[in-house]
This record gives sequence, structure tokens and C-alpha cells, in this order.
Amino acid sequence: MDNIKIAGKKVGLEPLSPEIRKKLWLGLLADSDIFQFAMNNRILLLIVQKERGKYSPLQLSKIAHRIENITQFNAVFYFENMATYERDRMVDKGVYFVVGDKFAFVPTLIANRRLSKTEMPTQLLPSTQYLLLLHLQVRSIDGLTLKEIEKFAPYQYATLAKSIQQLTALGLAEFSLDGTRSKKPHVTTNKRELWEKALPYLTNPIKESGYIAQPISKGIIGGIDALSHYSMLVGENIPTRVFTQNEFKESGEILSRYEDVQRVEIWKYPPLSDGGYVDRLSLHLSLRDDRDPRVEKELETMLNEMLW
Repeated sequence: MDNIKIAGKKVGLEPLSPEIRKKLWLGLLADSDIFQFAMNNRILLLIVQKERGKYSPLQLSKIAHRIENITQFNAVFYFENMATYERDRMVDKGVYFVVGDKFAFVPTLIANRRLSKTEMPTQLLPSTQYLLLLHLQVRSIDGLTLKEIEKFAPYQYATLAKSIQQLTALGLAEFSLDGTRSKKPHVTTNKRELWEKALPYLTNPIKESGYIAQPISKGIIGGIDALSHYSMLVGENIPTRVFTQNEFKESGEILSRYEDVQRVEIWKYPPLSDGGYVDRLSLHLSLRDDRDPRVEKELETMLNEMLW
């Protein structure tokens, strides 16, 4: 290997120096090809495993911490390809990694490259996540002024401006002024690539969940029943209902932690509705920690079948 790509920039690789090599343990050296590279005045180590899938994300996290403790350099793992749900697990465990020239999760480097005085956001605000998912699935925000977006988004101008600034800080959008001094976001990345680029910063939309004693017909359908709508998975007898905090408060119901008849999810942002069901991308984020292999498989299929 001669180079890798991080945040759109080609980075050259060098052989591992003898000084660093002698600090590492024999098992790691036998199992992996290891390179070093410099970016933003920092040295990092690239670990290319000879046997794919030998270690879980949790084990890779422990290996990375051990490397960093004994060498004082961050470890980045390289993969030729990786399924979306596998990337999610790696991100959840805080493992730095690169997938071919398609995807990189090395937030420290991206922060140093893109931001000088501003703190790098690690998670999108609920309003930012809503705006991004709206753009990806329902209505493009590219080239619209904030006043125009305000007409169809459930947020005020100041909140939208902050969200666009966050997207800009992460390199997910650009922010410009037109001839009338109106602020406009520009999103030039294709939608599938934008989703994968944003994925490390996207969070589970569920703020709180619980149960109520009686089934209700209010609220958008989420959870397993929503996934069954988009896939071949068998649904629930009583579908999960999704509300915002204010919507649930207005319903007059009281949420209980104890399992009962009707499961309810309260979301951090208004769920985007697709025929009475939560949108596919929010659904993926709400279920990506579910370790049921059937759920993982159908989530992956659902994403692959999307018309981006």
C-alpha cells in the first residue's frame, strides 16, 4: 500500500520505523501489516489485519488503546470493504478506521484539518440531524435560503443557522451568501455518500421509551413494525408509536418503565413520516444497536434498496 484517503485527501504511507516496531508486541506484528503516516503534523499508525474478522470491534478498541499507551500514537485500522452495520459498531466503540477510499472515521484528524478555532462537534444537534435526513429523503435543501427552509422545517431561523454551521464544520455542506446577502447551504455530495460521511455523527433519535397500558392509534409507527413495513421481517402485534416530547405530553398519557401493552418512543426531533411510518434512515439509527441478526440483515437490505 502506498496511500490512503482521509477527508478527501490522499495521505502517503511509510514503513513502520524500527523505534516504533520494537515497542509493539509480536502477536500484533505477526497478525498485521503496519504502516505509519503523517497528517496535520501528527504521526498515526495504520493497522492492516492479515485475517479479516479475527477481532470484534470491542477487541479492536482494546488493541488500539494498548498501541496508543505504549507508542503514544493513535491506531487506525484499514479495511477494503465493510457493511454499514459493521461501521456503526466500530464507531460506537470509538475505533478509528478507514474503508478503502470510500469512508474514514478519524475524527481527530478531520477536526484538525477543517477547524482551527471552533470545537469539532462529535454529534449532530437534533435539528441538524432532522435537516440532514430531510435533505436525504424528502426535500433537498441545496441552494435554498434559511427563510425558505424555515417555511417547511419545524425550526426557527436561528436554530437552522446553527444547524447549517454544524454541517459546514463537519464538511457535510457549504454555507454562502448570495447577491441579496441571504445565507444559503450548498450540499454537493451525492446522497448515499453524504449519509455514510455523516454516519459517525448521527445519533439514536430516541430520547426516551416506555409503555402505556392501552393500545393507541395516535403517533407515527416506529420500531420493529416500521422495519417490517420496509422489509420481510414479521411485525409486532401492537406497533410501537413515536411522538415528540410535546406531542406525548398533549396526549395525556403517562409513560411507564415497566413492560405493558403499548410501547412508546419519544424522539429528539419530529419523525419524518413515510406513509404513517418513521423514515428509513431514522429507523436505521433507532435500531442499529439491536443485535438480533434478523434485524441487522433487514436494516442492511433496507438501506441497500433505497433510491438515493
